[in-house]
Amino acid sequence: MNNMIVFGGIVLAIAAFVAWRSYRTVPAEHVGIVRRVQGRSHPEFRHITPYNTRGILARALLPDRPSWLLPLRYEVTFVPRTRVAEDKIGLVTATEGKMRPASRSLALPVACDSFQDGQAFLLNGGEQGRQVDTLANGQAYYINTELFEIEQVDRVYVPPGTIGLVNAKAGGIRPPGRLFGPHVECENFQNGGLFLAGGGEQGRQLAILQGGAYYNINPALFDVVTVNNVEEGRGELTVQHLQEISIPIGYTGVVITLDGADPESSDGLGPRVPGHEGFRLPWVFIQNGGRRGVQEETLREGTVCALNPYFVRVVLIPTRLLILEWNDKTQAEYWNYDAHLDRIAVTVQGHRLFVDMSQTLQIPPASAPILVSKNGGSQMTGLGGLDWNPLPVQRFVERVLGAIVASYFNQIAAAATVKDFLEAYAETRADLSSQVRNALQAWGVEVRNTTLGEFRAEDPTLNEILKRPAHEQMRSELLDLELANAEREDAIDVVRVRAESRRMALELKARIEVLGLNNVMVLEMLTEITKAPVPQFIGGGDLSAYLETQPIARLEELMDKMRSLHGAAGAGIDGETRPSLTERDTQGDAP
Repeated sequence: MNNMIVFGGIVLAIAAFVAWRSYRTVPAEHVGIVRRVQGRSHPEFRHITPYNTRGILARALLPDRPSWLLPLRYEVTFVPRTRVAEDKIGLVTATEGKMRPASRSLALPVACDSFQDGQAFLLNGGEQGRQVDTLANGQAYYINTELFEIEQVDRVYVPPGTIGLVNAKAGGIRPPGRLFGPHVECENFQNGGLFLAGGGEQGRQLAILQGGAYYNINPALFDVVTVNNVEEGRGELTVQHLQEISIPIGYTGVVITLDGADPESSDGLGPRVPGHEGFRLPWVFIQNGGRRGVQEETLREGTVCALNPYFVRVVLIPTRLLILEWNDKTQAEYWNYDAHLDRIAVTVQGHRLFVDMSQTLQIPPASAPILVSKNGGSQMTGLGGLDWNPLPVQRFVERVLGAIVASYFNQIAAAATVKDFLEAYAETRADLSSQVRNALQAWGVEVRNTTLGEFRAEDPTLNEILKRPAHEQMRSELLDLELANAEREDAIDVVRVRAESRRMALELKARIEVLGLNNVMVLEMLTEITKAPVPQFIGGGDLSAYLETQPIARLEELMDKMRSLHGAAGAGIDGETRPSLTERDTQGDAP
């Protein structure tokens, strides 16, 4: 009995010891990786197994979940759980699983709780190698690091005002002659499994990444080009191609699509297509029958949009008023729309005549596409984006407007003399303006003002001869002006004399009314006497004769005459009796 008790105690002690050694608890924020060291192995999963066979178990032990594992049969290793940084994503590579086909570079996704359930991964057909799915940023995962290797890489960031272009490294093979694979909704390329399952193809994608956002994109599946890495051997792509397209005020954007159905004619416009939201959804454009080439629909001024430069090119055409000048150009004016318009030269009777000209016109937005279609674009590459090159307008100005003007002047110069040619200046300007208007109206271009400068001859002698009529005309006009001014001055003098005479008559009349006629006459005489000259030197001679010349003597003579007329001077001119100056002088003052 005692032996039985002792044996039972030993067994119980051994069981307690085994139980104590078999009890496993995983520390917080760690994962327990279990390895079975005894038993038979599975024929398919020899290294990592989803079953309870020899090898590393696919399932991992989690914190707060106690487990009982025999110490001699199982070994447990604790590793920290996997934490993905906020600005990173986790790329997953499986070390165990099915063999994937050689035609596919990435393993297809399986349901495994973001790789935290290794057992489900293997049992659901998970494949070895780099996985399509990734681990999202800013999260912690309980990953069996023996089954899955995790590499953290930067998230894709597209700065504001720019776009990201996507190239798929895996997927179906695109048929020959097609620029893009079919569009697949895959959460902005963040769900690689949806992309592959939806028939995504390798190569350039129609959809783009909008600016101002981060994206969790698997770099093993997609290559994303942004302004941050465009210089790293991206061919013809530049930073400018990755900018949002902005149509300035005073311009319209003519759209040239680089993919779509074949155009109906070489110079025809692609008809309007519904649903593509200003070419922002190129796959809708293609699905709805959009045609390749210059489109009838334009981008209005002030438009800001993110467009795929592999799909569209936007040519800026000015809709503001343009002043085009025919004159001598400098190298700095190479980019002007009138860069190919030289000074007009015509030959009349063997003499070369030159003239500067300017033409004001305006291109309506509706007329811009046909202008680009007829005069060609400015790029020869397969890249699009915003195109500032003035070549389409320059070609239109040179081939249409320049040709009209040159033909007109050559025609009239061939049948005119120099004199006739110059005298018909006003008629020439009006006729030329009419011809320009008629020609440009066929293009839908609005014509405003046509201005001709002064004709100049290459021969200096002829220039001097041509100046003479103008000089003589100017001199004749000047003489006519001087004559007219002289006649006006004479007329002014007549008016002034009349006014002065009228003033003096009125003044004299007023004096006579106040003083009387005789007194006024006396005062006028006295005024004249005071103006008589007085000798400054007295020499020899008759003194009495000298005195007769003095004002006093003459005054006495006048006074005597006035006395003799006293009887007749009693009445005024108005019949009133007025005291005379002579009476007052002879009679003295009243008492």
